[in-house]
Amino acid sequence: MRRLLSFRVLVLVFLGSVAAAPGAGRVTAGAELSPQASEALQVLITTAELVVGQNRFAFGLLKEHQLLEDAHAVVRVYALEGQQGQLQTEVPASYARLEVVEQGNRVHVHPDGTRHVHNEETDMRGIYVAQVPFERPGTWGLEVLATPGNGSTEVSRFTVKVLKAPRTPALGTPAPRSHNLIASDVPDLRHIDTSDPPDPRLHQVRIADAITQGKPQVIVFATPKFCTSRVCGPVVDVVRLLLPTYGNRVVFAHQEIWQDFATQRVSPTVEEWHLHSEPWIFVVDGQGIIRAKFEGLTTARDIAVALQQILEPR
Repeated sequence: MRRLLSFRVLVLVFLGSVAAAPGAGRVTAGAELSPQASEALQVLITTAELVVGQNRFAFGLLKEHQLLEDAHAVVRVYALEGQQGQLQTEVPASYARLEVVEQGNRVHVHPDGTRHVHNEETDMRGIYVAQVPFERPGTWGLEVLATPGNGSTEVSRFTVKVLKAPRTPALGTPAPRSHNLIASDVPDLRHIDTSDPPDPRLHQVRIADAITQGKPQVIVFATPKFCTSRVCGPVVDVVRLLLPTYGNRVVFAHQEIWQDFATQRVSPTVEEWHLHSEPWIFVVDGQGIIRAKFEGLTTARDIAVALQQILEPR
């Protein structure tokens, strides 16, 4: 407690800060920040929606064009007065490895459930996650301190916009009863799934029908083909990992972001859910209530924990 009180009197100046919130009405695939110098520590934010209260704040760390793994990281939260910031709290950031990366190569989970290690290298092997609180809406300062196992501590400062309430459906509220297109609606699954190959298991039941049937759901909003950010990640493959364990008890649905990518027209379901970034994963219980949501990269372990909380014991 004494150490926390000493933090509260620390004041920093936030100069040249970068806002992490995307523009209204625009869908972004991860919010990547550009540092002032290529050798500086860069925080690659995957959480565009921050609200008053507790937030899952997920990010990657980039140093000299290399993503840092397993660094000791903390996030400091500053209340801003002009360009000065008064430290409110400091929280740890844990590093979670993605289950769909093996020895630096991406693992693709095929529709038949098999896992194939493709000759497709990726340096995004995990994600940092911190539980970050904000007391009021507005602009806040964040400072990330990262210490690699064999290096010195690096610091990155930036600002974020905090909303009074989420634009996306809030936890504890009813999920929109969307009539999303499913496999039986199209002659070719590639019309509604840009995965290679598309997975029919993720396009069998409409969101609205699953709610009517009282079935829990995992809904992933993502566009695999047009995901260009290095931190938007293979979220559809992450979700596929859960099908063998939960597929007989949970409806898994994949919704593409774009109805027409060429004209940047988003799908009606994405509009219904008020998504301004991607990817997103929502966990909905049998009563149609949203119990967990993840913006950006997450792990199968985190989704499984949320599922266990809504499923009856076997």
